[in-house]
Amino acid sequence: MPNIPIIEFDRVSKVYQSGGGPIAALHEVSLHIAAGEFIALIGPSGCGKSTLMRLIGDLEQPTAGTVRVKAKTPDQARRDRDYGIVFQAPVLYEWRTICKNVELPLELMGHPRQQRHARAMELLRLVGLGDFGEAYPHQLSGGMQQRASIARALSFAPSILLMDEPFGALDEITRERLQLELLSIWAESAPRPTVIFVTHSIPEAVFLADRVVVMSPRPGRVQRIIEVDLPRPRAFETRESPRFFTLLTEVRECLRAMEV
Repeated sequence: MPNIPIIEFDRVSKVYQSGGGPIAALHEVSLHIAAGEFIALIGPSGCGKSTLMRLIGDLEQPTAGTVRVKAKTPDQARRDRDYGIVFQAPVLYEWRTICKNVELPLELMGHPRQQRHARAMELLRLVGLGDFGEAYPHQLSGGMQQRASIARALSFAPSILLMDEPFGALDEITRERLQLELLSIWAESAPRPTVIFVTHSIPEAVFLADRVVVMSPRPGRVQRIIEVDLPRPRAFETRESPRFFTLLTEVRECLRAMEV
């Protein structure tokens, strides 16, 4: 992996104000993420995984500390369209075709119609939806809708892809298939984006990531970073390898140790 940091957290804390008093979501998180890296964030519910991702995307602001994205503030990175976001729900517009949904960011950026259509169809073919450009969201399965959402996030070739439990609502078989497809899309994208992937699933984190960042219970801190040395490209057989199970156990024991 390249050593150039594309995302930097320096002693970042986040406190929310509520009717019951302040709630510390993150406490002095320091983390460097390299360009082109695939990072999985995992930890117990409420540990600040999504908050960490939202700070990168300028959807939240830190209470203390500094977040830098491509050596800029998250606000400037957002203005420069340095990242795309995929949420747990696909959030497709029902009145637009799948192709038009994927085109939307390019349309808002003022790209010519022919150019944005060609780009949308290129990405739909990449995610296996080349024959569904004229379909509407309700005509697609949940997994297909999520693939369309990923294509939309990649439409303007962002250098960073933020993914907040994008497969969490899918059945296990569909989820495993989309994990493979995501890795294929990531590998084939030029340039390869940096991916920040929030998940509750230990197998998913280990299967996808270069590094698994294990978060502590609230207030969230980086408890441990586990290097995933599984060879790429990964396949269904990867999940049956002894090393995969060793890494699963390592992540699971780290999470269990925090419950004591």
